[in-house]
Amino acid sequence: MRRGSSRRAARRNGRRADHRGRPGRREALTPRAGRALLAAMAGSEVTTTVGFVGAGRLGAALASGLVETGYRVTAVASQHLPAAQALAMALGPGVEFTVDAAHVAAGCDLVFLTVPDAAIAPTCRSIAWEPRHRVVHCSGALGLDALAGVAAAGGIPGCLHPLQSFPSRLPEPERLRGIFCGVEGADPLGSLLEQMVAGFGAQPFRLEGVDRTLYHAAAVFVSNHVVALASAAGRLWTLAGLPDRLGRQALSPLLLAASANVAALELRDALTGPVARGDAGTVEAHLRALTADPALRELYRALSAELLRLPLSHEPGAASRLQGLLEDADGSGHAAP
Repeated sequence: MRRGSSRRAARRNGRRADHRGRPGRREALTPRAGRALLAAMAGSEVTTTVGFVGAGRLGAALASGLVETGYRVTAVASQHLPAAQALAMALGPGVEFTVDAAHVAAGCDLVFLTVPDAAIAPTCRSIAWEPRHRVVHCSGALGLDALAGVAAAGGIPGCLHPLQSFPSRLPEPERLRGIFCGVEGADPLGSLLEQMVAGFGAQPFRLEGVDRTLYHAAAVFVSNHVVALASAAGRLWTLAGLPDRLGRQALSPLLLAASANVAALELRDALTGPVARGDAGTVEAHLRALTADPALRELYRALSAELLRLPLSHEPGAASRLQGLLEDADGSGHAAP
């Protein structure tokens, strides 16, 4: 993009009219270790810049988190120009916006690819990388091979994966505080990513050598599958004859309390309910009532069987009775004789 000669020309070219930014004010906020690593990566703190390809929910949160902690985000690209413009305006004066990912790479030394997983490798292949580039994807499921073109060009590929959900397209840097983020990448990039995560008020951990598919599946269980459990509970609430509009309101405090218990206690101590008590009679009644909906019955059975893996304190015989109920395959919901 070219610099416009006026505010109107600047906006036609997809660029904020004020290109000066306020690096002096932000510089005072930059963590000392982060500044040193940025300088080591590019040879100059002044020329090192951060760009984002992807202006969705994750990109908005990370970009705003970096700006809040003092890093210089100077360009945002998105196939949807209004999304790139909205994020650039939210980040502050001097941030460019464009539909051209290659333009971001041309002007930035550190580039975050905050695009959907399926778009990471194609986006990477579409850009002519240089040895100066440090390129970071934010996928939990993909390794650094998705950025093979960066390494082939002499740059350093990396990953920063926040274990958090981002439901809003508005910048929400506060959602980064107190969470854990997986990072991967050779130094100095790996150390820089750890410093960035610490600057968010989050805890970094390394992903080298980790089975990324299983790691990501673990995150899906506690994030996406909680929504599935809420959906299943809502169906049962309605089938029981209760008003649908009250379901989420009534069940949400219970879900939040259970999550708080999981965060604060050992899992065996966080568990309440019939499996925790060894109450085979209640579990049998639930299975019988769920026979009319095989999918919900199987979900109940599988989750209850997983709970029996915990080191629970049951009265003699209670665990075997529960195990018999949950292993019953004839659909009756009765324990084997």
